Amino acid sequence: MSRITGLFCLLCALLACHVAADQIVIGALKTIFPYAAQAPLKTLTTNLNKQTAIAKAKTVVTNWVPKNWKAANAVVDAKNQLSKQAYAKTKALTFVDMRFSLKKYINYLYNQAINSNYLTKAEANQMRTMFWDADTSAKNNYTITCQTFMADAAKKGTLFVFQRLFENIVPNRSKRRQPSFKK
Repeated sequence: MSRITGLFCLLCALLACHVAADQIVIGALKTIFPYAAQAPLKTLTTNLNKQTAIAKAKTVVTNWVPKNWKAANAVVDAKNQLSKQAYAKTKALTFVDMRFSLKKYINYLYNQAINSNYLTKAEANQMRTMFWDADTSAKNNYTITCQTFMADAAKKGTLFVFQRLFENIVPNRSKRRQPSFKK
């Protein structure tokens, strides 16, 4: 009985890790709403992570901004664009768009890798986990996420797997004229 309970707990933990891997972190929203109080920002992060549809996520942001984008005692920097409520809201809505697009893109790459037999399911899971781990550590900053992911993949020796997948997904990459360094 305890063996079954342990196995069930392990399965739940693995599922929780997978589901939680692509979540928005509070640090990402803190960069968009630097004048917001911590508690409302945490609530926004939690509520956004519960959404599975982009329209509902945008509604959460739209409803949250008027009341919470700036804490009562926050001193705003007039030179900072994020001190303007409309600008911060637009940035947040754009961020939501990009997050949903990124999730779709990573899922597409994952499925494409498995369906094309370029990666085994275990390799694809490893690559996806490495990407979302990099994303979390980069506070959802895509540029830093990509750099961290590529560095981690190179360290773990899985960069060739990613390159192999990328070459398959980007059509005609090998047919493009490569620059010549000959004189």
